[in-house]
This record gives sequence, C-alpha cells and structure tokens, in this order.
Amino acid sequence: MIGKNEMDRKSVIYASVFSVASFGVAAAMSLSASLYVLSVFLDPVLTLTIPLIIISIAIQAINQKNGPLLVGLINSILYAVFFLFFLSVTFLVVGIVVEMVSRKIGYRGLSAVVINTTLAGGLAGVLSVLFGFIFLGIPKIQDLSMLLVVFSIIYFLESAIMGIISNSLGKFLINSGVIK
Repeated sequence: MIGKNEMDRKSVIYASVFSVASFGVAAAMSLSASLYVLSVFLDPVLTLTIPLIIISIAIQAINQKNGPLLVGLINSILYAVFFLFFLSVTFLVVGIVVEMVSRKIGYRGLSAVVINTTLAGGLAGVLSVLFGFIFLGIPKIQDLSMLLVVFSIIYFLESAIMGIISNSLGKFLINSGVIK
C-alpha cells in the first residue's frame, strides 16, 4: 500500500516532470515561431496547444487535491527563474482557480478535463496578455479592446479543443499503465 508521503512524492514528481516538459515545449515553440514579435496576442495561441495538453495530462496523472495548485506553482517558479514575471503571476492565478474548480468537478473524466483545461488555457492566454501589458507596457494598437475580446474567445475555444484531446491522451496513458 502506498503511504501519504509516497503519494505526495509521486505528485511532486509528476508535477515537476510535466511542468518542465510543458515549459520546454512552450519555450521552443515561442522562440522558433517568434510570434510575440508579431503580436502580443499570437504567442498564447501557439503555446495553448502542446504545452497545455502536457499540463492537462499532469493534472489527470496527479488526480488529487492540490495537484493543479502544485503544477501552477512549479510553472510559476520556472517562468520567474527566466524573469518572465508576468507569466509567473499568470500561472499562480491559473493554478489557484483550476484548483478551486477541480475540487468541485474532479480531475479525470471528459467533462472535468475539458473544464479544467479550458479554464487553465483560457485564463493563461487572457492573463498573460493582461499581465504582459501591466509588466511590459500597453502597446499602441488600434482597437485594443476588440482584439482582447476576440482573442479571449479564441483562447477559450482553443483550450476546450485541447481539453478534448487531453482527455483522450490522458485516458490512453492511464489505461495503458504508463500513468497510474
């Protein structure tokens, strides 16, 4: 039988491994595409794909209270180490919100995974733009409020699609025994 300390260790290992993997993939995708240079709104569109799926699978793998919070905290630390404080704050807020919601709806199953992933990705997209404005300054863009609304909708829709994909991948990894 697995003791309480063993479960905590497993959670920390899963959260750390999946967070580092998500961070690495997000960094590689952002640097290779350089979308942030084109528009503050485009970078989250790219990073709300594979990195978000990795985070969603982490929450399914941990499958217990404080899992989303732990993932958010580790991601926050990773982004702070690289002086991306606006993303660090973003992941702290996202971790707290997803933790509160997941305690009510759970961590696994189609509806729980889609809701958690949609919240995580949608909030990460919107908050990264807003905190980016606060930390880095507001760009001179015409129709800024309209762009915020349009891209917020895109972030949440894209995250819902990633939630469906994450549920399928997570279920496969769990059923095949790769994740317990």
